[in-house]
Amino acid sequence: MAATATSACIRAPSGARLIRRANGRTARRAKVLIVNTNGGGHANIGFWLAKTLAAHGHAVTLCVVGTADDKKMQKPPFTYFGELTSAGVKTMWANPNDLATLPGQPEFDVVVDNNGKDMDTVGPVADFAVKAGAKQFFFVSSAGMYIPTVTPPHLEGDAVKESAGHAKVEAHLKTMPFKMSSFRPQYFTGYGNNKGAFYISYHTDCEEWFFDRIVRGRTIPVPGSGDQLSVVAHAEDVATMMAAAVGNDAAAGQIFNAVTNRAVTLNGMAQLCAAAAGAEPKIANYDPKNLPDGVEVKKAFPFRPIHFYSYPAKALELLDWAPKHDLASDLKERFAFYVASGRDKKEMTFETDDKILRHIGR
Repeated sequence: MAATATSACIRAPSGARLIRRANGRTARRAKVLIVNTNGGGHANIGFWLAKTLAAHGHAVTLCVVGTADDKKMQKPPFTYFGELTSAGVKTMWANPNDLATLPGQPEFDVVVDNNGKDMDTVGPVADFAVKAGAKQFFFVSSAGMYIPTVTPPHLEGDAVKESAGHAKVEAHLKTMPFKMSSFRPQYFTGYGNNKGAFYISYHTDCEEWFFDRIVRGRTIPVPGSGDQLSVVAHAEDVATMMAAAVGNDAAAGQIFNAVTNRAVTLNGMAQLCAAAAGAEPKIANYDPKNLPDGVEVKKAFPFRPIHFYSYPAKALELLDWAPKHDLASDLKERFAFYVASGRDKKEMTFETDDKILRHIGR
């Protein structure tokens, strides 16, 4: 497709003045290009990153993959883009392979790929970054490629599935002529989100899955003991972590777990969602290895039924970063959005839940 942008859209303002980061340190004003997915969940990271960088004084261009008239643009965070343009962010739409054909001679200090999962999609963006003179390249990767461990949390040096597309991208980026940094998010929530547990392809929800059952007074089937650890971060905390790496030599060549620093158990997630809704949770734990015929736990529950807990050790150590959000407060905000959307009144069926509950005598 032809890129839907003009040269004016891709020329970030020049200038080398110093700006003050949120942590009080100074950095040079950077020209940043964010190549953003059009998927609702992951796209929220790019939305918050653009918002955060603009607030810090950087010149930001947000390039959404696809076209402006795509139906996905009628959902958050895309419907909130007015907040970005009013803050000075330039928005455009183009596919990764089209970046090299954009008019003008775009120059960027930092290029962020918040779209690709393999070299076919990230490769063209990385090549464009070289052409644009970028000194830094940020890749939004995935904590989903860690090999499960019996000693959580996952730290940045832990073993990963080398066959994973994200791992291959990270390895290749380290060979390129810029300073790369990779950020591995896990589950996240927050304003602008319309897709929660994005690592599990069968589900498009995270907290909404719990709210659906809580507001209808239903029992919440949770696999295992419910004590398994996971982590749910606010998209703004992921964004502020990435923003702290802009112009920061300490970030060069580093892998960062883009997560918050507090874990939550699976039963705890149900309890926090219920508290946000002003209700008492009814939880039924079950053996995920002993399910009725036709039921798979990965389709029945929006989280992995094992310890899936990463820790942001590198960001805390190297970036002078700390999260500002807490999950309990975030879920209250998300419940208000859930009700405002009218989802609490929609008719729903819970056939898989009912099969599990009957199977365990509940």
